[in-house]
Parts: sequence; C-alpha cells; structure tokens
Amino acid sequence: MLAALATARAREGLGISSFARISLAAAGLLLLVLVYLTVNAQETQTSYELNQLRQENAQLQAEQDQLRYQRARLETPALVDQAAAARGMTQADPSTYVEARPVQVDLSAPIGPPPPSDEPRWQRVLDLLLGGTGNARGG
Repeated sequence: MLAALATARAREGLGISSFARISLAAAGLLLLVLVYLTVNAQETQTSYELNQLRQENAQLQAEQDQLRYQRARLETPALVDQAAAARGMTQADPSTYVEARPVQVDLSAPIGPPPPSDEPRWQRVLDLLLGGTGNARGG
C-alpha cells in the first residue's frame, strides 16, 4: 500500500499521463530496435568484408605458391645448363688439374729494397760513365 501511494504521488508530481508513458515506452523500444538493427547491419557488413579478405588472402597464397614452383623449376641444374649452352658457355673438364711446381723461397733473405750505398754519389756516376757495372755496391 505504501508503494501504491508513492507511485500515485510520483504520477501526480510528474504530471505524466498514461498515454505519454506508453508513448515514451514505445519510443524507447523503437530506439532499441533501431540500435539493434544498426549493429546487426554493421556486423553483417564486417563479416562480408572479412570473408572477401580471406578469399583474397587464399588467392594470393596460391599465386605465391605458383611463383615459388616456377622459380624452383627455373633453377633446376638441367635448365641452368641448357641456358648456359644457349649462350655459348661450356662446362670445363672436371678432371683438369693444374700441376703444382715446387717453389724455393729463401726465408733468410732480407725483406724490402736493399739499403742505400755508402759510396759517394760522384763515384757512382763516374763508375757508370767509365764502364763500371753500375752496381752501387762497389761493382
């Protein structure tokens, strides 16, 4: 009974008739339906776009696999040999070896150019002019 009295006083205080309350409830319900339909439409559109992207991804994966197959086919040894032969290249005889010759190296020899001569320059020039060996070391 207290609740009924509080409800009656609230109705009197707000001054809202029962028709207005029903109209507000209907408007609220309509708003909820519109929100639901909008969200549902967006979900459907997103789902459609997602399916399109998945199909495009599958198509690109198939194309990539096809390109990998073509690359592997073009890099086979037989095809490389054929392409080289078409360009005039020949394969060297695998049994051809270069013979190694022994090399004698004097490990005690000094490294670098010989040291300059102690002989005066005029004497070296004179030796060269008078038929000397031209060796700056007293030759």
